[in-house]
Amino acid sequence: MKRKNYLAILLVLGLVLGTSGLVLAAEGNLRDYNAVIVQDLEVPSGSPAPESAGMQMAEKAVYQIKRYNQDNRLFDMVVKEGGKASREIPSGKKVLIIKGEVKEYSPPTVGRRIGRSFIPGGEWTGTASFAAHYKFIDKESGKVIYETNLETSSTGTNDTVEYAMDRNGEALAKTITKMKGK
Repeated sequence: MKRKNYLAILLVLGLVLGTSGLVLAAEGNLRDYNAVIVQDLEVPSGSPAPESAGMQMAEKAVYQIKRYNQDNRLFDMVVKEGGKASREIPSGKKVLIIKGEVKEYSPPTVGRRIGRSFIPGGEWTGTASFAAHYKFIDKESGKVIYETNLETSSTGTNDTVEYAMDRNGEALAKTITKMKGK
């Protein structure tokens, strides 16, 4: 009986350790990339988001990734697709493409603001939110390396969708920093 228990424990331990190695391998796979190109996000038809939200979010993402790049040296180049700098990426560089789709675009509302004012500390939470689905694609092979959904909201006095988008760009930069192992 004891032998079966030890065998079961070893099996479970082996399974846990084996799968944790896979998770670490999937997380740290951006180390070889030298440049990143951010494409405009797609805005689905029928979405409450304006058509310009995709372009605006791409610019915010580039800004935040560049900001994190200054401290952590993540990439040699961070550019937005279609810009002048995107044509200047030298050949031989391993390029990562980030594309995405707007999933949620909720402007602030007075009703939610009033409702949250009755919750202790609720006045510090925002009512605007933004969510996007991102895909990290290897430019050379066209293969999707990683996908993630990032949802952010505004805070306190910065209760605007633009601020929620800024925070979404920062969440994307933090995800990239983590995946680069910095």
